[in-house]
Amino acid sequence: MKLLTPREVMAKYHYKKSTFYNRRLECLVSDYSDAVIMDGQRKTLIKEDRWEEWLEWRSDQAKKKYFGLI
Repeated sequence: MKLLTPREVMAKYHYKKSTFYNRRLECLVSDYSDAVIMDGQRKTLIKEDRWEEWLEWRSDQAKKKYFGLI
């Protein structure tokens, strides 16, 4: 398991800071919330493999919604 800092996630996925924090919040309220490790209010780490699983799930949901399947 590889842990990434918010800065590393933003660089890897080409996110702006606001995009990262919006995605983090969206992930936190999903079944994939374990991808986000919060050590206090200011320290966040991301489990890279679990984050990528969440991104794939999120993409699948968007496709299903686009085609009217959900």
